[in-house]
This record gives sequence, structure tokens and C-alpha cells, in this order.
Amino acid sequence: MGRRERRLDPAAGPVERFAAELRALRDSVGRPTYRTMADKVPFSVTALSQAAAGRQLPTLAVTLAYVDVCGGEAAEWERRWRAASAEAAALAGADEEARPPYRGLTRYEPATPPCSSAATDWWTGWTD
Repeated sequence: MGRRERRLDPAAGPVERFAAELRALRDSVGRPTYRTMADKVPFSVTALSQAAAGRQLPTLAVTLAYVDVCGGEAAEWERRWRAASAEAAALAGADEEARPPYRGLTRYEPATPPCSSAATDWWTGWTD
């Protein structure tokens, strides 16, 4: 018996919502193991389990294979995947505009220019 899957919060965003929908589809056909599912499609147990983990959106190919094994309608699930992908991209774009990927890329502007007149007063005495 494998590990228990972590709980998903569909309200947490499009990725977790999509994963919860995939799990519900799998539950509707008797909850086959990921190993059984992987035997029927060209994807690994890991790829299929990660598709429903809710950490990142699976590829469309993995999604369609998962759906095929569970007897879902490919066109409907492709539409769902595209909607979730667009929503996740929009949320990621909003986050990227709000903050840089790491502190080193934060724009640096000192409060006063480094060569203010106060900073160069010592030099004028040497040139006179």
C-alpha cells in the first residue's frame, strides 16, 4: 500500500482545484492504483501521482493519459486543463510583477547620490 495523498484545498488556486478534480475522476472509477494506471499509458507512476498532487499543473499529455485511464472525456478535460493553465499563468504573472524572484534583483537606489556635495568637500581642500 502506498502513501496517503495529502489533502487538497480546491479554494487554494487553479492547480490544487485541478488536482482535486483529477482525484475525483479517479475515485469515480474505483480508485485504481497509480501502478495499474501506469501499466495502461506511456507515463510513469510518479508522473501520474504528481498530476494529482496539486503542487504544479501536469502537462496536457499526462492529464489526457490520466483521464483516458479513468474513462473521462478528453475534450472536456483538455478544456479544463487550458482554463487552469491560463488562470495559473495569470496568477504567476501578477506575483512576478509584485516582487523580484530573489532579493538580489531588487532595484537599488540610495536615498542620496553617492557623490553629494557633502561627500566631496574633503577633496576641495586638497586641490586649492
